Amino acid sequence: MISLDFLIYHARIADVFRLRVFDGWVGIRDGRFIYVEEGEPPANIVSKEKRDLDHRILVPGFIDSHMHIESSQVTPRRFAQAVLPHGTTTVLADAHEVANVAGEEGVRWMIHAAKDLPLRIYHAIPSCVPATSPELEWTKTVFDAGVIVKLAQEPGVIALGEVMDYAGVLADSPRLNRLVEAAHQAGLMVEGHIPTLYGTDLSQYLSWRVTSDHTLTTPEKIREQVSKGLAVMLQTKSCTPENIAAVMELADRSRILLVTDDIEPSLLIKGHLSLIIKLAIDAGMPRIEAIASATIRPARYLNLRDLGGIAPGFRADFVVMNDLAIFPPSQVFVAGQCVAADGKFADTALPDLPALPSNSKLPGPFSSNDFRLTSDGVTQVIANTVVLVSATASTTDLVQIPIQIDNGYPRLDETLALVAVIARNGSSKSIGIIKDFGLRDGAVASSFAHDSHNLLVVGHDANDMAIAANTVREIGGGVIVVRSGQVIATLHLSIFGLISDAPLEDIVPEFDRLETALRDLGVRHQRPFLMLSLLALSVSPKFKFTDKGVIDTEARRLLPPW
Repeated sequence: MISLDFLIYHARIADVFRLRVFDGWVGIRDGRFIYVEEGEPPANIVSKEKRDLDHRILVPGFIDSHMHIESSQVTPRRFAQAVLPHGTTTVLADAHEVANVAGEEGVRWMIHAAKDLPLRIYHAIPSCVPATSPELEWTKTVFDAGVIVKLAQEPGVIALGEVMDYAGVLADSPRLNRLVEAAHQAGLMVEGHIPTLYGTDLSQYLSWRVTSDHTLTTPEKIREQVSKGLAVMLQTKSCTPENIAAVMELADRSRILLVTDDIEPSLLIKGHLSLIIKLAIDAGMPRIEAIASATIRPARYLNLRDLGGIAPGFRADFVVMNDLAIFPPSQVFVAGQCVAADGKFADTALPDLPALPSNSKLPGPFSSNDFRLTSDGVTQVIANTVVLVSATASTTDLVQIPIQIDNGYPRLDETLALVAVIARNGSSKSIGIIKDFGLRDGAVASSFAHDSHNLLVVGHDANDMAIAANTVREIGGGVIVVRSGQVIATLHLSIFGLISDAPLEDIVPEFDRLETALRDLGVRHQRPFLMLSLLALSVSPKFKFTDKGVIDTEARRLLPPW
């Protein structure tokens, strides 16, 4: 007599080990697969629950091996509620947004807020706090080796988050060296961030025992990184036909992983890792390959040896699908328990949030005088102007443009806008000019601005900029769009000025109105909020803004805005 908790038969089982689908049955006991067999189950099975799957497909639960919960503007419990219906059952989360705003205690809060959820959340300790150095931008704290040692003891911590300061690595930064070594001593894997390195520079970076890269890639970059032992992670912008063709030429694709990295609320409500799987399939990756790159391959990369497959002894995390490429799944199971069905989260009580550490205050209040370019009677300046290169990528360039000044305020044509970055503690501020961002009227202010999340204000009118900045401060954090002195869109992010505990269904309408308002004001990027949030990302090629000035992100040096 064989005793089980759950017997599923007449199933088609996705075998991600041999890249096939076969007809068979599975038996589950105590949250794990006990039997995974071809054909019909034997007659001597006794099970508390039996289900005829009618030849639908069993697929392992999806595993996102590189992502940031805060980029979806929700708390961990609301994130779990949002992604489980789309088949994601495990993630590796790097809370480097909260870390830069709230330090070590903020990371602990995110870890504790992720406990006791039906979503399996593992953690990477943020490595780049700040992303570059305090000389280049303000941040609340600086993570050193001692912080890594302490946070490595928290439950579920398995990695050091992406080492974004690749210039610091190449310069053999003593702080980074000690920090990475502390991670290795603690048994953590070390994630990478490698947008522009190749050849000997790439090798030098990898000699620090870095395991992965998730940045924008090309066929040539994929081949070199695979040859040098990296796990290559493909996110939205890398799922191109050219890259997928290069992947399919590889004899061994076991280190090709699909990840989300950052995904906004308006996309999250449509899908999660499922969106990337579909992108890869549409770009030419066979369906079972795409499933493998979102299940067993990330599980092996993360050394989660009993996740990612449907096999005896593995945890019974799986989804029921009518087809390998049709989303959302009809049902989602974690440890053999149904947690979502028909695109809806199961009616399960979520744990309370832990008490917040002291929240980070925002600077202000402001007046239009705070957004004057200069106050010394100058009538013309030559501006080091950051230029948005395309409407689909975050890459920027730099040009020098003569700007006429009237009483300290610049004359801006429709291609130009002011960008102010103000340190969260109000200690420093810079004002520069951006070209081709598209904002031709009004202003937008945001407390969500990667990665230090200082207050970012972009606008054409100084009065609108002051109103937007003051309103963000008044609501305790978020994003405000102003036109002709009136607030026309609001995104409330009251926890750390980064996230909300509102259900995703409540956040998405605010987010959609925000993006609509930005487009109406002329912002031309296909993902307006994302591009706005990256204007202050000091490790994003090639030129961005910080509270200290314009930063050359490749050379790691500051330039005067004008």
